[in-house]
Amino acid sequence: MFLWRVVWFVAVGMLTVLYTGCTHPKNLGRLNAPPQGDSEDQHEMADYFAYHSDQGAMADMSISDIHFVSHSKELSGIGEVRLERYAELLATSGGTINYETLLRDEQLVHDRIAVAEEFLADVIPSNNRIAVALGLPGGRGMSAAESIPGQAVAKQPEQRGTAYNLRNAGGGTDTGS
Repeated sequence: MFLWRVVWFVAVGMLTVLYTGCTHPKNLGRLNAPPQGDSEDQHEMADYFAYHSDQGAMADMSISDIHFVSHSKELSGIGEVRLERYAELLATSGGTINYETLLRDEQLVHDRIAVAEEFLADVIPSNNRIAVALGLPGGRGMSAAESIPGQAVAKQPEQRGTAYNLRNAGGGTDTGS
């Protein structure tokens, strides 16, 4: 009789765990996007985290070997996304992005830098050049006290998709003078 009670208790417990673990609460949202693109069910903190991600990228100002297809000079998908984001963030000011690598093949390193610079030149429609140079990531990071004021910026009404408009980046066209 005792054994049946234990079996019954375990079975009810397992069914409870399975039921609660396999259901998705409504209005929970998600912080990550599904593989097919942006989620329509975004968490209210998504814009806040996007702002902080941008701040971290601006402090880091670097790309690495993961941003290229292995053993080639071709940009990987994540490399294209990262460089597009840098182009948006640096459209009005330009700057230098460091490429950190452990490769010993100097020609491949040179080719990768050239491909990254060409990609950035194609993406950004201004004279504010973004250079890529061999070097270590920059920045010391950001303390919690420094990041707290960013909450007010992240809560501004402008959506991330329109926050950095490359068409109005300035710089004009190069007249060759």
